[in-house]
Amino acid sequence: MNKILLSFSALILALCASSCSDDFMETKSTSNVDQSQMFETTDGGMMAVNGLHKLMYTPSLSSTYAQGGYQTFMIWIDMMGEDLVYTKSNAQFQSQAKWSLHRNLTSSHLSYHYQLFYKFISNANMIIDNIDGAQGPQMERDYIKGQALAYRAFAYFNLVQCWGQRYRAGDNNTQPGVVMRIHNTTDNQPRSSVEEVYAQINSDLDNAIELLKGVTIERSNKSHINVHVARGLKARVLLAQGRWSEAAAMAKLVVDQSGAKLQDDTYTTLINRMSDQTNTEWIWGKLGLEEQAGTLKDFHSFMSNKNASYNKNTPRAIYCLLYNRISDTDVRKNLWFPEAQNPKAERKPIIPTKGNIRNYMANKFLLADENMKCGDVPWMRLPEMMLIQAEGYARGGNYTEAAEALYPLAHHRDPEYILSTNTGESLIDEIMFQRRVELWGEGFRFLDLKRLDMPLDRGPRPRTELGYSDAAWTGNTKMPTNVDPEASNYNMYDEQAMGEENRYRAAGHKDWQWLIPKKECEVNPLCEQNPL
Repeated sequence: MNKILLSFSALILALCASSCSDDFMETKSTSNVDQSQMFETTDGGMMAVNGLHKLMYTPSLSSTYAQGGYQTFMIWIDMMGEDLVYTKSNAQFQSQAKWSLHRNLTSSHLSYHYQLFYKFISNANMIIDNIDGAQGPQMERDYIKGQALAYRAFAYFNLVQCWGQRYRAGDNNTQPGVVMRIHNTTDNQPRSSVEEVYAQINSDLDNAIELLKGVTIERSNKSHINVHVARGLKARVLLAQGRWSEAAAMAKLVVDQSGAKLQDDTYTTLINRMSDQTNTEWIWGKLGLEEQAGTLKDFHSFMSNKNASYNKNTPRAIYCLLYNRISDTDVRKNLWFPEAQNPKAERKPIIPTKGNIRNYMANKFLLADENMKCGDVPWMRLPEMMLIQAEGYARGGNYTEAAEALYPLAHHRDPEYILSTNTGESLIDEIMFQRRVELWGEGFRFLDLKRLDMPLDRGPRPRTELGYSDAAWTGNTKMPTNVDPEASNYNMYDEQAMGEENRYRAAGHKDWQWLIPKKECEVNPLCEQNPL
């Protein structure tokens, strides 16, 4: 972390606003509070933690769109996979989908999201280094420090997954990770190894869990971190490391103890089904308040039915070859509309006023009113933990336990689903299919492909040699004709802006590593750049 990144730690003084019921949870603007005074009491420490909560969704101060905290990073991650399909040429997220922006040294988007995670780290460091001396009950100190440790681990985990090479289970993992500091200094420092970064992540999460498990302070809303969120983050990390049995065991603790429950109307209530943190499946998520919204910088501006949104012009679609695998009795199949452009179709999507319509478009993250400024955003849900539990068991060879862990979710979504008798790769494929459908659009697919050392494969193009059409799918009421049933819908819309060259990336290709912003390497010459 260099001088440029450390300067952002001062932002904690202005990022603390969220009203809560207890006196301890009361927060006020700290823009006029000296940093040395902030940690005199646990009240000040909680204001600092609220600054971390706000970093998850606070828009950048620049006029650039699609810079809205972690919520815009989530979209970037899924745009780089195959399951979220880009349908029409447009300025925002097109370069991310084409795998060019994360390889642009001078991109403001690359710098913004890189610096965002270091803002988390520098602000968390300030809390961790000061809160032990704050006046107040020990439980309050534990709650504050535990959340700060979890956020620091969360930030390093995202950084090392994108800017480092993948973690290789059973290897020494000496490949470059990211620049790592556990105290705020301005000294130049080289990148730590991937192994060292993961060791710090795990240490922070272990300490966070130990502190938070004894805390009985009730969260004012699900944007705050409790022990179940910390364990959920730990389960993600263990999964990325290929520590299968440990990942399953950690996820099981969340499934069994968090109190989260599958909700019957998650996919049957049309409005707000995935934009409302009161959903009993949500473990951690943004509470969307109108005053939080930035101009085209929040999640729903790019993924929902807002009238002022890029999704209005460029509907998000599901990868058709994934959609075709979903059972007709699965309630989740109603999220997408394969014949949206057909005016005679039985099912029609909800679209904002004068919005574009494209086949396979999504209605997953609907808001109750297209004129709403923003909505709630899920950071972690119970289904993810159930799927980590199942995947961990399956990849660890415990097939019976894996099938039993998968069944409650799969059967809940599809009443016709029966307990799987698959083993080996067949069972793993079944679990990963459920993961892709359930977590579509929630910010996982690129990271899943990378951690599993899989290629990006956006499916075959139409077989023109067999007479199938490769003409672009255009118009709100014009159905494509002569469609190849074995081809994907990637690069099949309007201007076909994605390009055939972006249909495939081999596993292990240098493009899987995001470039470090140019300014970072200039200020910190010890920071080694990834291969160009």
